[in-house]
Amino acid sequence: MESNLRFRRPLFWDINENDIEKALVESPMWVIPRVFEYGSIDDIRDVIDLYGLEKAKHALLKTKMKPLTRSMAYLFLNIDPDKRYAV
Repeated sequence: MESNLRFRRPLFWDINENDIEKALVESPMWVIPRVFEYGSIDDIRDVIDLYGLEKAKHALLKTKMKPLTRSMAYLFLNIDPDKRYAV
């Protein structure tokens, strides 16, 4: 799997460095919210490129989002499940 995320060790501090690639392949429902919570803007773009818009939306809507994650989800994917940003 080609992604710059595999080189972003600070995002995956709690798993073995050799397992990052495996996590990117096998655990998108874990990776996507983590990148939205702790990643940079470039990391968020990379995770969307890697998994696609629909999978990223699905993963975020299935998790309890922290405030920063919720803000990034709205800015990048226009999702607002709690209607916090609705006009």
